[in-house]
Amino acid sequence: MARLRAQAEPVLGKDVAARIRAFGNGGLYVEARTGSTIWAWLVDFLLVTGLSVAAAVAYYVKADTIDAAVGASVIGIAGLIVVPLLYGWFYGNGRGLGALCTGIRLVRLRDGGRIGLWKAGWAMLIRTLGFVIIALGALSGDVTVTNGVRTSIDVRGTEQLRAAGFVRKP
Repeated sequence: MARLRAQAEPVLGKDVAARIRAFGNGGLYVEARTGSTIWAWLVDFLLVTGLSVAAAVAYYVKADTIDAAVGASVIGIAGLIVVPLLYGWFYGNGRGLGALCTGIRLVRLRDGGRIGLWKAGWAMLIRTLGFVIIALGALSGDVTVTNGVRTSIDVRGTEQLRAAGFVRKP
């Protein structure tokens, strides 16, 4: 990989060349920057929690019952589970709103393919519920943002890599 990165550096630049990785099947990609991944997760986290909180507050404000706070709490907590699953199902191509904003895509690590409908919902649930833990870990120096099954790629960098003729690991 070091030789490949050295060959790609004049064409793609030092930063992009340093992030070249290979999928399990040998196809090449440019790994997303950690900062881009965290920003994408933050956008998705804020969207999901915002919708959950908004639903809980709307219920609380409109409810006529004595136990409106209990109902609002249940709606808010359920929303933190249901909303990420639904949101994830709408981004089975690996590009939720956060990924679109940062130019990344979530793909399967073994071949770079789409993650699929069910797994997209699951991935979004894990991302939103685990965002705080992941962000704290990243701030303390842990830059592990892949789980061994999926990874985030830099869409533009990967397109440039392939356009330059670097498609498969030598």
